[in-house]
Amino acid sequence: MCVRCDRLNAPKPEFCVMNASKTTSILVTGASGQLGSRLEHVARSMPDVRLIGLSQQDLDVCDEVAVMAALEEHRPDVVIHAAAYTAVDRAESEEDVARLVNGDAVGWVANACKAVHATMIHISTDYVFGKVPRHPLSPETPTGPLGAYGRTKLAGEQAFLESGVTGAVVRVAWLYDAEGNNFMNTMLRLAQTHGELRVVDDQHGVPTSVPVLAEALIDMAKRGEQMPQGVWHYAHQGHTTWHGFATEIMRVAAMDIPVHPVSSDAFSTPAVRPAWSVLDGEPLRREMGWPVMDWVEGLERCWRFKKDA
Repeated sequence: MCVRCDRLNAPKPEFCVMNASKTTSILVTGASGQLGSRLEHVARSMPDVRLIGLSQQDLDVCDEVAVMAALEEHRPDVVIHAAAYTAVDRAESEEDVARLVNGDAVGWVANACKAVHATMIHISTDYVFGKVPRHPLSPETPTGPLGAYGRTKLAGEQAFLESGVTGAVVRVAWLYDAEGNNFMNTMLRLAQTHGELRVVDDQHGVPTSVPVLAEALIDMAKRGEQMPQGVWHYAHQGHTTWHGFATEIMRVAAMDIPVHPVSSDAFSTPAVRPAWSVLDGEPLRREMGWPVMDWVEGLERCWRFKKDA
Protein backbone atom coordinates (compact mmCIF):
# COMPACT_ATOMS: atom_id res chain seq x y z
CA MET A 1 0.00 0.00 0.00
CA CYS A 2 1.15 3.53 -0.66
CA VAL A 3 1.71 5.10 2.77
CA ARG A 4 1.04 8.59 1.46
CA CYS A 5 -2.40 7.64 0.11
CA ASP A 6 -3.24 5.81 3.33
CA ARG A 7 -2.35 8.80 5.50
CA LEU A 8 -4.46 11.11 3.39
CA ASN A 9 -7.37 8.66 3.64
CA ALA A 10 -7.85 9.30 -0.08
CA PRO A 11 -9.16 6.90 -2.76
CA LYS A 12 -6.29 4.66 -3.70
CA PRO A 13 -5.30 4.41 -7.37
CA GLU A 14 -5.17 1.03 -9.07
CA PHE A 15 -1.36 1.12 -8.97
CA CYS A 16 0.56 3.24 -6.48
CA VAL A 17 4.25 3.50 -5.64
CA MET A 18 6.16 5.05 -2.76
CA ASN A 19 8.29 7.43 -4.85
CA ALA A 20 5.33 9.11 -6.54
CA SER A 21 6.97 12.56 -6.10
CA LYS A 22 9.84 11.61 -8.44
CA THR A 23 9.36 12.17 -12.15
CA THR A 24 10.26 9.09 -14.18
CA SER A 25 11.33 9.50 -17.78
CA ILE A 26 10.08 6.57 -19.89
CA LEU A 27 10.95 6.02 -23.54
CA VAL A 28 8.55 3.74 -25.42
CA THR A 29 9.54 2.12 -28.71
CA GLY A 30 6.76 1.12 -31.10
CA ALA A 31 4.68 3.97 -29.73
CA SER A 32 2.11 3.85 -32.54
CA GLY A 33 1.22 0.21 -31.87
CA GLN A 34 -1.60 -1.08 -29.68
CA LEU A 35 0.39 -1.20 -26.43
CA GLY A 36 2.55 1.83 -27.19
CA SER A 37 -0.48 4.00 -27.92
CA ARG A 38 -2.16 2.96 -24.69
CA LEU A 39 1.01 3.61 -22.68
CA GLU A 40 1.03 7.16 -24.04
CA HIS A 41 -2.65 7.58 -23.18
CA VAL A 42 -2.21 6.31 -19.62
CA ALA A 43 0.88 8.42 -19.00
CA ARG A 44 -0.98 11.64 -19.84
CA SER A 45 -2.84 11.44 -16.52
CA MET A 46 0.35 10.83 -14.51
CA PRO A 47 2.17 14.05 -13.55
CA ASP A 48 5.10 12.01 -12.20
CA VAL A 49 5.77 10.41 -15.60
CA ARG A 50 7.42 11.97 -18.65
CA LEU A 51 6.80 9.62 -21.56
CA ILE A 52 8.75 9.84 -24.82
CA GLY A 53 6.90 7.86 -27.46
CA LEU A 54 8.89 6.89 -30.55
CA SER A 55 6.99 5.26 -33.41
CA GLN A 56 8.61 3.22 -36.16
CA GLN A 57 8.84 6.43 -38.19
CA ASP A 58 10.64 8.16 -35.32
CA LEU A 59 13.03 5.30 -34.59
CA ASP A 60 13.89 2.24 -36.67
CA VAL A 61 14.94 -0.21 -33.96
CA CYS A 62 16.71 -2.26 -36.64
CA ASP A 63 19.21 0.59 -37.08
CA GLU A 64 21.77 0.00 -34.31
CA VAL A 65 23.34 3.43 -34.72
CA ALA A 66 19.97 5.19 -34.63
CA VAL A 67 18.99 3.29 -31.48
CA MET A 68 22.12 4.41 -29.64
CA ALA A 69 21.67 7.99 -30.85
CA ALA A 70 18.06 8.12 -29.67
CA LEU A 71 18.91 6.91 -26.18
CA GLU A 72 21.87 9.26 -25.92
CA GLU A 73 19.60 12.14 -26.95
CA HIS A 74 16.69 11.39 -24.60
CA ARG A 75 18.57 9.77 -21.67
CA PRO A 76 15.44 8.05 -20.26
CA ASP A 77 15.30 6.40 -16.85
CA VAL A 78 13.48 3.42 -18.35
CA VAL A 79 12.83 2.04 -21.83
CA ILE A 80 9.68 0.01 -22.46
CA HIS A 81 10.53 -1.88 -25.64
CA ALA A 82 7.15 -2.50 -27.26
CA ALA A 83 8.33 -2.43 -30.89
CA ALA A 84 7.98 -5.87 -32.49
CA TYR A 85 7.22 -7.83 -35.64
CA THR A 86 3.80 -9.29 -34.77
CA ALA A 87 2.54 -10.77 -38.07
CA VAL A 88 2.47 -14.34 -36.76
CA ASP A 89 1.49 -16.03 -40.02
CA ARG A 90 3.67 -13.90 -42.29
CA ALA A 91 6.67 -14.65 -40.09
CA GLU A 92 6.60 -18.22 -41.43
CA SER A 93 7.83 -16.87 -44.77
CA GLU A 94 9.73 -13.85 -43.40
CA GLU A 95 11.61 -15.34 -40.47
CA ASP A 96 14.81 -13.43 -41.28
CA VAL A 97 12.93 -10.13 -41.14
CA ALA A 98 11.09 -11.13 -37.97
CA ARG A 99 14.36 -12.19 -36.32
CA LEU A 100 15.96 -8.85 -37.15
CA VAL A 101 13.14 -6.98 -35.40
CA ASN A 102 12.30 -9.40 -32.60
CA GLY A 103 15.80 -10.73 -31.95
CA ASP A 104 18.75 -8.58 -33.06
CA ALA A 105 17.06 -5.25 -32.38
CA VAL A 106 16.29 -6.24 -28.79
CA GLY A 107 19.99 -6.73 -28.19
CA TRP A 108 20.78 -3.33 -29.70
CA VAL A 109 18.18 -1.60 -27.51
CA ALA A 110 19.48 -3.45 -24.44
CA ASN A 111 23.08 -2.45 -25.17
CA ALA A 112 22.04 1.16 -25.64
CA CYS A 113 20.16 1.07 -22.34
CA LYS A 114 23.30 -0.17 -20.61
CA ALA A 115 25.34 2.58 -22.20
CA VAL A 116 23.08 5.36 -20.84
CA HIS A 117 22.33 3.56 -17.54
CA ALA A 118 18.64 3.07 -18.34
CA THR A 119 16.50 0.21 -17.06
CA MET A 120 14.64 -1.79 -19.71
CA ILE A 121 11.30 -3.61 -19.88
CA HIS A 122 11.09 -5.90 -22.89
CA ILE A 123 7.67 -7.19 -23.96
CA SER A 124 7.60 -10.83 -25.01
CA THR A 125 4.93 -13.43 -25.72
CA ASP A 126 3.31 -16.77 -24.91
CA TYR A 127 4.42 -17.99 -28.37
CA VAL A 128 7.82 -18.88 -26.89
CA PHE A 129 6.03 -21.98 -25.51
CA GLY A 130 4.90 -25.02 -27.45
CA LYS A 131 3.58 -28.32 -26.12
CA VAL A 132 3.37 -27.81 -22.36
CA PRO A 133 1.53 -29.33 -19.36
CA ARG A 134 -1.96 -27.90 -18.92
CA HIS A 135 -1.37 -25.81 -15.85
CA PRO A 136 -0.58 -22.09 -15.52
CA LEU A 137 2.81 -21.49 -17.12
CA SER A 138 5.57 -19.99 -14.99
CA PRO A 139 8.65 -18.24 -16.37
CA GLU A 140 10.58 -21.41 -15.51
CA THR A 141 8.42 -23.60 -17.77
CA PRO A 142 10.65 -24.92 -20.60
CA THR A 143 10.18 -23.01 -23.85
CA GLY A 144 9.71 -24.67 -27.24
CA PRO A 145 8.28 -22.39 -29.94
CA LEU A 146 6.07 -24.01 -32.57
CA GLY A 147 6.73 -21.44 -35.29
CA ALA A 148 8.89 -18.64 -36.62
CA TYR A 149 7.30 -15.84 -34.62
CA GLY A 150 7.88 -17.66 -31.33
CA ARG A 151 11.47 -18.51 -32.29
CA THR A 152 12.27 -14.90 -33.06
CA LYS A 153 10.69 -13.63 -29.83
CA LEU A 154 12.66 -16.20 -27.85
CA ALA A 155 15.82 -14.95 -29.59
CA GLY A 156 14.94 -11.47 -28.34
CA GLU A 157 14.59 -12.71 -24.77
CA GLN A 158 17.98 -14.37 -25.01
CA ALA A 159 19.55 -11.18 -26.40
CA PHE A 160 18.10 -9.21 -23.49
CA LEU A 161 19.42 -11.65 -20.89
CA GLU A 162 22.85 -11.98 -22.50
CA SER A 163 23.27 -8.18 -22.62
CA GLY A 164 23.28 -7.91 -18.82
CA VAL A 165 20.95 -4.91 -18.94
CA THR A 166 19.03 -4.07 -15.76
CA GLY A 167 15.32 -4.76 -16.08
CA ALA A 168 12.74 -7.37 -16.97
CA VAL A 169 11.28 -9.44 -19.77
CA VAL A 170 7.49 -9.40 -19.41
CA ARG A 171 5.64 -12.09 -21.35
CA VAL A 172 2.04 -11.32 -22.25
CA ALA A 173 -0.69 -13.04 -24.28
CA TRP A 174 -4.07 -12.46 -25.91
CA LEU A 175 -3.84 -8.67 -25.79
CA TYR A 176 -6.85 -6.56 -26.74
CA ASP A 177 -7.89 -2.93 -26.38
CA ALA A 178 -10.86 -0.65 -26.90
CA GLU A 179 -9.25 0.62 -30.10
CA GLY A 180 -7.22 -0.87 -32.91
CA ASN A 181 -7.03 -4.19 -34.70
CA ASN A 182 -7.51 -6.93 -32.10
CA PHE A 183 -9.72 -9.88 -31.25
CA MET A 184 -12.38 -7.89 -29.40
CA ASN A 185 -12.93 -5.41 -32.21
CA THR A 186 -12.80 -8.17 -34.83
CA MET A 187 -15.57 -10.07 -33.01
CA LEU A 188 -17.71 -6.95 -32.75
CA ARG A 189 -17.28 -6.24 -36.46
CA LEU A 190 -18.05 -9.82 -37.52
CA ALA A 191 -21.07 -9.98 -35.23
CA GLN A 192 -22.51 -6.89 -36.87
CA THR A 193 -21.85 -8.06 -40.42
CA HIS A 194 -22.60 -11.81 -40.10
CA GLY A 195 -25.15 -12.00 -37.29
CA GLU A 196 -23.37 -15.01 -35.76
CA LEU A 197 -19.85 -16.12 -34.84
CA ARG A 198 -17.81 -19.32 -35.21
CA VAL A 199 -14.91 -19.24 -32.78
CA VAL A 200 -12.17 -21.70 -31.83
CA ASP A 201 -12.84 -23.57 -28.58
CA ASP A 202 -9.69 -25.68 -28.21
CA GLN A 203 -7.07 -22.98 -27.58
CA HIS A 204 -6.79 -21.79 -23.98
CA GLY A 205 -5.36 -18.55 -22.65
CA VAL A 206 -5.91 -15.45 -20.54
CA PRO A 207 -7.40 -12.44 -22.36
CA THR A 208 -5.35 -9.45 -21.24
CA SER A 209 -6.70 -5.90 -21.13
CA VAL A 210 -4.13 -3.50 -22.60
CA PRO A 211 -5.35 -0.50 -20.54
CA VAL A 212 -4.72 -2.46 -17.34
CA LEU A 213 -1.41 -3.84 -18.63
CA ALA A 214 -0.24 -0.33 -19.54
CA GLU A 215 -0.86 0.89 -15.99
CA ALA A 216 1.07 -2.09 -14.64
CA LEU A 217 4.07 -1.54 -16.91
CA ILE A 218 4.29 2.12 -15.97
CA ASP A 219 4.10 1.12 -12.31
CA MET A 220 7.04 -1.22 -12.89
CA ALA A 221 8.92 1.51 -14.74
CA LYS A 222 8.51 3.89 -11.81
CA ARG A 223 10.56 1.50 -9.70
CA GLY A 224 13.50 1.81 -12.07
CA GLU A 225 16.38 -0.41 -11.00
CA GLN A 226 14.26 -1.67 -8.10
CA MET A 227 11.72 -3.35 -10.40
CA PRO A 228 11.60 -7.17 -10.40
CA GLN A 229 14.47 -8.46 -12.53
CA GLY A 230 14.60 -11.31 -15.04
CA VAL A 231 11.69 -13.01 -16.84
CA TRP A 232 8.10 -12.56 -15.62
CA HIS A 233 4.56 -13.22 -16.83
CA TYR A 234 1.76 -10.65 -16.78
CA ALA A 235 -1.76 -12.06 -16.88
CA HIS A 236 -5.10 -11.60 -15.19
CA GLN A 237 -6.49 -14.49 -13.14
CA GLY A 238 -8.51 -17.33 -14.64
CA HIS A 239 -8.49 -18.54 -18.21
CA THR A 240 -10.83 -19.34 -21.09
CA THR A 241 -10.90 -20.24 -24.78
CA TRP A 242 -11.30 -17.89 -27.73
CA HIS A 243 -14.93 -19.05 -27.83
CA GLY A 244 -15.39 -18.19 -24.15
CA PHE A 245 -13.76 -14.80 -24.71
CA ALA A 246 -16.02 -14.04 -27.68
CA THR A 247 -19.08 -15.02 -25.64
CA GLU A 248 -18.12 -12.56 -22.89
CA ILE A 249 -17.49 -9.83 -25.46
CA MET A 250 -21.02 -10.28 -26.76
CA ARG A 251 -22.31 -10.09 -23.19
CA VAL A 252 -20.60 -6.82 -22.29
CA ALA A 253 -21.63 -5.37 -25.66
CA ALA A 254 -25.25 -6.45 -25.02
CA MET A 255 -25.35 -8.14 -28.43
CA ASP A 256 -27.68 -11.12 -28.75
CA ILE A 257 -25.49 -13.01 -31.21
CA PRO A 258 -24.98 -16.81 -31.28
CA VAL A 259 -21.35 -17.87 -30.77
CA HIS A 260 -20.69 -21.36 -32.14
CA PRO A 261 -17.68 -23.36 -30.90
CA VAL A 262 -15.41 -24.90 -33.54
CA SER A 263 -12.04 -26.65 -33.52
CA SER A 264 -8.77 -25.12 -34.69
CA ASP A 265 -8.99 -27.37 -37.75
CA ALA A 266 -11.82 -25.16 -39.02
CA PHE A 267 -9.36 -22.33 -39.62
CA SER A 268 -6.21 -23.24 -41.50
CA THR A 269 -3.31 -20.84 -40.84
CA PRO A 270 0.38 -20.92 -41.86
CA ALA A 271 1.51 -20.70 -38.22
CA VAL A 272 0.56 -23.20 -35.53
CA ARG A 273 -1.02 -21.55 -32.48
CA PRO A 274 -0.23 -22.82 -28.97
CA ALA A 275 -3.14 -24.88 -27.63
CA TRP A 276 -2.31 -23.81 -24.06
CA SER A 277 -1.21 -20.21 -23.43
CA VAL A 278 -2.31 -19.79 -19.82
CA LEU A 279 0.40 -17.61 -18.29
CA ASP A 280 0.72 -17.48 -14.51
CA GLY A 281 0.76 -13.80 -13.59
CA GLU A 282 0.49 -14.35 -9.84
CA PRO A 283 4.22 -14.15 -8.97
CA LEU A 284 4.58 -10.73 -10.62
CA ARG A 285 1.29 -9.52 -9.14
CA ARG A 286 2.41 -10.48 -5.65
CA GLU A 287 5.89 -9.03 -6.15
CA MET A 288 4.43 -5.68 -7.24
CA GLY A 289 1.53 -5.67 -4.76
CA TRP A 290 -1.11 -5.22 -7.44
CA PRO A 291 -4.80 -5.95 -6.74
CA VAL A 292 -6.30 -9.24 -7.87
CA MET A 293 -8.16 -8.95 -11.19
CA ASP A 294 -9.69 -11.77 -13.21
CA TRP A 295 -9.90 -11.59 -16.99
CA VAL A 296 -13.65 -10.86 -17.03
CA GLU A 297 -13.16 -7.80 -14.82
CA GLY A 298 -10.34 -6.74 -17.14
CA LEU A 299 -12.72 -6.99 -20.09
CA GLU A 300 -15.36 -4.93 -18.31
CA ARG A 301 -12.81 -2.23 -17.51
CA CYS A 302 -11.65 -2.15 -21.12
CA TRP A 303 -15.25 -1.93 -22.33
CA ARG A 304 -15.76 1.20 -20.23
CA PHE A 305 -12.87 2.77 -22.17
CA LYS A 306 -14.66 1.87 -25.40
CA LYS A 307 -17.97 3.34 -24.29
CA ASP A 308 -16.31 6.55 -23.12
CA ALA A 309 -14.29 6.98 -26.33
